[in-house]
Amino acid sequence: MKESLHILYGNTPVGTLVYDRKIDEITLSYDEVWQFGSGSFPISLSLPVAKRNHPDSVIRPFLQGLLPDNPAVIEAWGKRFQVSPRNPFDLIKHVGEDCAGALQFVRQERLEPILSGALDTLTPLTGEDLAKRIEDLNAQSRSFPVQIEGRFSLAGAQTKDALHLKNGSWFIPGGRIPTTHILKPELDELAHHALNEHFCLQLAAKVGLMRAESQIMQIGEKRVLCVKRYDRSASASGDITRWHQEDLCQALGRYPNQKYQADGGPSAAEIVKLLDRFSDDRSDDVSRFIMALALNWVIAGTDAHSKNYSLLHAPGNFVRLAPFYDLASWLPYERDPNSTKVKLAMSIGGTYRLHQIDGSRWRKWAGEAGLDTSWVKACVLALVDHVIRHVVSVRDSLFEDSDHPFIGQLVQSIEERATKCADFMC
Repeated sequence: MKESLHILYGNTPVGTLVYDRKIDEITLSYDEVWQFGSGSFPISLSLPVAKRNHPDSVIRPFLQGLLPDNPAVIEAWGKRFQVSPRNPFDLIKHVGEDCAGALQFVRQERLEPILSGALDTLTPLTGEDLAKRIEDLNAQSRSFPVQIEGRFSLAGAQTKDALHLKNGSWFIPGGRIPTTHILKPELDELAHHALNEHFCLQLAAKVGLMRAESQIMQIGEKRVLCVKRYDRSASASGDITRWHQEDLCQALGRYPNQKYQADGGPSAAEIVKLLDRFSDDRSDDVSRFIMALALNWVIAGTDAHSKNYSLLHAPGNFVRLAPFYDLASWLPYERDPNSTKVKLAMSIGGTYRLHQIDGSRWRKWAGEAGLDTSWVKACVLALVDHVIRHVVSVRDSLFEDSDHPFIGQLVQSIEERATKCADFMC
């Protein structure tokens, strides 16, 4: 028995996923008009549009990358839709109409209603509705909308929700209407994590890095980080356009459980070489990636794995490094300031251990990545200097009326570590 999912970019057919249930095999076939059209692009760099048909071995990791990493969420989805949680095709056919990026994965019986706009809806949420959704998310028992069949999918381990914001009100979108914002409730396991991520995103902007826009909200009893989707844009009339994106784990053909380099995931040097090959502005994207690596080194961003870096695609095979997101510091949670166990998600110069990374490691890494060592050192030093000069002003701009103790601790920790990092580079 074979089943199909249509892949749409707006109202344009991109291709078809076919699942052969008898042999448990998923294949991708690009639509011929899309394949040879001047405005086409691959759904992933691991699935080049020049090749029309792609086998299970390369399409399955990409599909898996569209789904949450959280096993509890995947298990809940499997029960909700009465499918195997280990089958990405069966999950995507229920949640694939609003994924990360610009593509919609649509079942045959919904294709014409989607294309005609008959399913375009915005279901309003009251304050009580919204609080209930966040409460449910916090229990990690679900990650699909309460009022409809969960037609969205967000990758990542942290439970989160995706909604449409219009004129200050929240809605559940349907049909062709996309979500615009991601809501991430505070983690019980890590105190003030929403403040942590919001601060680090603002710090990234202050030191000159493009990043996702964020704000802190209070929804019911929960503090929530609200992140504006960078893969969506609004016209003057308010129409929302999807932009295609993929994370670097997908782009390099790895499964989500390989997102950390130590688990077989992409290395920072491998990512540089990918950018060098595909980016439409290689110099800018490589330098931004180096600065992001350096920022995570300074703030102890231990979760900066390959799923937390992404590429933006646009018609005509245009590829650029996406704005940064999911930035957070481990420093406030480290009980032992002299610990030698803290590791980064990607190695620098042959080590993951934070305390071992110094100027010589950065020079070694530059050689591995095929980059000029002096240029890499200058990029890292510039980033460290920017952090030292701006970390306090970011705190002041965010908390003019209240000196939150956690932020005070975070700022002090980052400031002290940045000073040490400057010394390490000598």
